[in-house]
Amino acid sequence: MTYEEYITKTVAKFQIGADEVDLILANQAELIPNKAAPVDVKTAKLALCKEFATILPLANISEGGYSITWNYDAIKLWYSMTCKELGIKDATKPKVTNKSNLW
Repeated sequence: MTYEEYITKTVAKFQIGADEVDLILANQAELIPNKAAPVDVKTAKLALCKEFATILPLANISEGGYSITWNYDAIKLWYSMTCKELGIKDATKPKVTNKSNLW
């Protein structure tokens, strides 16, 4: 399996198409220089985490009696679990800072 295939299949559950996959791969060219290379899953997941803002759908679609909604909690859970697995900082978690010394 190539990087392109892995990323395409992973983000398909978020209804992200081939154009966005190409954009993710272009943005992460330093990390993944050859999209046709055999996939290293950890590198592919790291690229997806770095492109998390691109993965998030930007709008809900509704027309007539038809609507699409996104399960943002599931998307954020996927991101958080992937960050934890890779040992990188989760950008969605608030940072708590002790300011008691200022009182």
